[in-house]
Amino acid sequence: WNLSFAYGDTPIFSGLSLTAHPGDIIGVTGPVACGKSTLGKAFLCELPYTGSIQYGGREIAGMTDAERCGVVGYLGHDPELLSDSIRNNILLGRDDDAWKYLRAVCLEDEVKVMPNGLDTRVGDGGVRLSGGQQQRLALARTLAHPRPLLVLDDPFSALDRKTEEQVFDNLRKMTAGSTVLLISHRLYLFPQMDGVLWIQDGKAVCAAHKELMAQNPQYAALVNAQEVGEQDESEK
Repeated sequence: WNLSFAYGDTPIFSGLSLTAHPGDIIGVTGPVACGKSTLGKAFLCELPYTGSIQYGGREIAGMTDAERCGVVGYLGHDPELLSDSIRNNILLGRDDDAWKYLRAVCLEDEVKVMPNGLDTRVGDGGVRLSGGQQQRLALARTLAHPRPLLVLDDPFSALDRKTEEQVFDNLRKMTAGSTVLLISHRLYLFPQMDGVLWIQDGKAVCAAHKELMAQNPQYAALVNAQEVGEQDESEK
């Protein structure tokens, strides 16, 4: 509540208040450099914030690192992959079925045709995979290690719209017990979100997509511009 964040003396955003529940997916967006990624990192408590971020009645800044890691799962927009096999990148040593997480992120068929399947090594930082494959593999790992609160920063930026929609449907099913903050500059899926957080000029507004479309001309203009752009691409 009343969350604010600044780098030194430079305020990034202030006065943010939001309540979300398990099963909610909240879309977070705004103009370039508005502070949406900074908001996501505030949940990691790497830098001090003012105001309050609470889960289950406890302030996350007051938790130990181990407690916070048990509550918050974070996926940054630059996936960090191990120089290891696809299996180990997903499961991190757990005994589980890696294929179900690959299916959830629409990566199963691509891994099946790789010479070593799940044992295919991805190289340093995932260099042997495409950008979209790296992104989906990192998301598969996040889904394999669920947390009550998931912060996903631009997890679909390298995907085509059809794949993005399929992965989002699977994401909703697999995170039914978690609250998800989905940070994105692509807004195709925002009508399906349980709420939208719009950040601009250091201020944040949270509302339903339809309400925000009616009340916030900047948000409406961005949504409409992306829809027009998509239509133009489909007609080529």
